[in-house]
Amino acid sequence: METSNYGATAEQQPIAAETGKSGLMAEQPPVEMPEGKKMMSLLVAIDDSDESFYALEWILDKLFKYSGGTTPPTAEQESKVVTIVHVMEPLPRYAFPGGYVVESASKAQEQNGARILSRAFEMCRDKMVKAKTLILEGDPKDRICRAVEEMNIDLLVVSSRGLGQIKR
Repeated sequence: METSNYGATAEQQPIAAETGKSGLMAEQPPVEMPEGKKMMSLLVAIDDSDESFYALEWILDKLFKYSGGTTPPTAEQESKVVTIVHVMEPLPRYAFPGGYVVESASKAQEQNGARILSRAFEMCRDKMVKAKTLILEGDPKDRICRAVEEMNIDLLVVSSRGLGQIKR
């Protein structure tokens, strides 16, 4: 069976020829860190969905080969830092009649964010991965993009929205 290079870029086509696989499906060589750069920074956007925790678990399993126990982290693991971000959407002020309700809803939203980040931080700690947590407020897509730019993030990990086939 012959495979096609349809959709492969110029860089992917030689790989497709060597492996006999389509350029889009062929395994790519690992990306090398630029000289002088000591730490790879990762940002994982988390909400309370199972999909976002699966994305975190996936990245921890794929980039950090720690299997548990008392083995110290490798030098490669030491060179990576995971920043876990949860973005709280602002509450609409017009929906609540009194200030107390807004304050109470805001506090509940912050507690929920802290609970989500605590769970994600525990997942990182179990894998002996360095992690930082951050709660932001605003539109998630805008705040996540701005955080990536401001923090000079090397890799952004987000999950899907979990829509089924019909809703897509």
